[in-house]
Amino acid sequence: MENDRTIARKPHDERRKTLAGYLASALNMEDEISNGIYLDYLNPRNWPGTISPETFRKIATRLTILIDETKKHRKIIAALVKDHGEKQC
Repeated sequence: MENDRTIARKPHDERRKTLAGYLASALNMEDEISNGIYLDYLNPRNWPGTISPETFRKIATRLTILIDETKKHRKIIAALVKDHGEKQC
């Protein structure tokens, strides 16, 4: 039996042929968003040097909300994998 990590390692086109693979692709997208894009923006060195600490703090607060929401999305998709991915509906 494959888990979402095993499925996620298959080539993209092959994965998308099954429901489990399709859901694994969705998990990968959520991971890329939360672990890549948003985290990059939480590093003040990735912003213009003229940004004020207060402005950065406000931005970081809002991005943290997005990261938390993305983690919730991942949990929802992981539950779908558990409930439906193995059945290959």
